[in-house]
This record gives sequence, structure tokens and C-alpha cells, in this order.
Amino acid sequence: MNRFAFVGLGQMGQAMTKNLLEYGNIAKPLVLYNRTKSTAEAHSACLEGSRVAEDIPDAVLSSDIIWLCLQNEQAVEQAFESILTVPIERKLFVNSSTISPEKTDLIARRVLEAGGEFVAMPGIPLHSANTTLKDYMLTRATACLVMGEPTMAVTRSLTCVASGKAESVDRIRPYVQGVVGKTLVDLSGEEPGQAQMLKLMGNYLIMTTMATVAEANTFAEKCGLGTVNMNKLMNAIFPNPPHAIYNRRMLSGEYYSGVPMVEVHKGIELSDHVQEIANACGASVDLYKVARENLKIVQEHEGPGADITGMYGAVRVKSGLSYRNDPQ
Repeated sequence: MNRFAFVGLGQMGQAMTKNLLEYGNIAKPLVLYNRTKSTAEAHSACLEGSRVAEDIPDAVLSSDIIWLCLQNEQAVEQAFESILTVPIERKLFVNSSTISPEKTDLIARRVLEAGGEFVAMPGIPLHSANTTLKDYMLTRATACLVMGEPTMAVTRSLTCVASGKAESVDRIRPYVQGVVGKTLVDLSGEEPGQAQMLKLMGNYLIMTTMATVAEANTFAEKCGLGTVNMNKLMNAIFPNPPHAIYNRRMLSGEYYSGVPMVEVHKGIELSDHVQEIANACGASVDLYKVARENLKIVQEHEGPGADITGMYGAVRVKSGLSYRNDPQ
């Protein structure tokens, strides 16, 4: 059995470590590390079969596979500076943090040069066509009651994208489908940065879908058709996620009253990466630019902790309506 360490215990990391222990055939204890040690200690107290590492080198030296899920690029860089101070031969590093493709490839090269292995494996919270709105609401309620983790990680429904050497991807494969995620998009043999690039494309799809639903509902209200009738059409054409989820959050007022799916400042930060890549390669992403503009309005109106589905409120404001709707 492989010995695991997990670095980064935000909501996503806490959900993934719980599932690793429950559904993955791994050696115990699962080693946990978080920059704020009290967070790791509190999580470990609720997670039988785990222990807290004193520092990152401690986590690395006692593990075969080290999984990272950190908040931003700076945190990832700092973590690998610490990792590379100890021997890492034959150890596999799996990075599920969202960083730029270029930085991913740079870090991967340093790990490989030191004798280790590297797989980039960001997770994308995309719902499959088989996920019903009822399923989503049930798992959402469970997530909020139990730990408040991101729904897709809690329910093992993440779409994971893995790239790196084929033999390295094969080492982590048994711990993805049915363990921390539902689907593995396999980019074996591709440069690690390609997984991050594909995640950014996933963000493009999410953002433009959300913007479409927001505009459709606002258009319906402004032209006199009304959101109730628009909702009938939406349910007939797009009865399943993701459209159904965004539509429900918008019409119910959850975009301003509920727990955020993703805080808008994080959405803006990720969208900056997407826009930079589009600019660099000369791609026209006009729909995405509109969605980004809407996110910035959300942050200006409601603050950085607002929900990204608040772009419905942004479109309403641009159309002469109040940011907050009157739920039907």
C-alpha cells in the first residue's frame, strides 16, 4: 500500500482526505499538513487513521505520494521550495492546486531533476448529464450540514484532469475515480501544464454558461415574459446541471442569500489566467469578457466574498433592475 501525505487542508482538501481514507486503499496513517497547524489538528481529530506533520519535509519523508491542494501559486511555490530541501527520489507529487501552466511545467522539471515524479491534476466541479438537480440539492444540504466543503469534492463528483508521464499518472489513477472524483480526463504523456490549461478551458465553459443563464432570465423579466415562464422553458430544454443549478440559485435568490459556490474574488483570479492565455494566443473570447465584466460588478456591489452566480445580479443592474431579485 502507498503511504500518502496531503498538503493543504482548505475545504477541498478536507473533503479529499476524508474520501482518501474512506474509499482509497492507502497505508495509515494519512499524513496531513496545513500552514495553520490548528486546522490540521482539528481535521485530524475527526479523521481516524491520520496524523499531523510537523512541517512539509516531515510529510514528504514519511510518504510515497504527496498530494497538494493549495490556495494560490505563491503557496505552491513556497511548498516546493521546502519539498526540494529533502531527498525525493521515486516520490510522486500530485498538484491539484490551480496555478499557471508555465509555472506547473517549471515546478515539474525541478521535481524530475531531483529524481521525483510529478502529475498535475486539477479538479473541475463540472456536473455530468446524469446528475439531477434533486441529487445536487441533497448533496449540497449534506455538505453544508457536515463540513461545508465544496459539494463536488464531498460527493466524489469532481472531474479530474491528469497530465504528466504515463507511468506517473498510472500511480495516482487508483485513487481518483470512485475515491476523490467521478471522472478522470486522461492526458497521460502530455506536459503537466496541459492539465492546468484544460482546467482553464473548463472555467471558460462554466463562466459562459452562467452568463447565458443570467442574461436569459434578465431578458425574460425585462421584456415582460417573466422568469416563471422562462424557468418553464429552461427546465424543458436544460433539466440537468449545470444550467439547472445556476438557474435555481439565481431565481431563488441564493446568489446573494446562500453559501457561495465559489467566492467571486477567486473566480476573478482564475479568469485572469484564462484571459491572459487568450490574449497571448490571439483567441477571441468575447462571451468570456462579458462574464468577467459581470464578476467585477458582483465584487464591486457585494464584496469579494460574494457568490459567482451573483453575475445574475450584475446583469440585472446593467439592465436597470435591482441587484437582488424578488424570489418567485
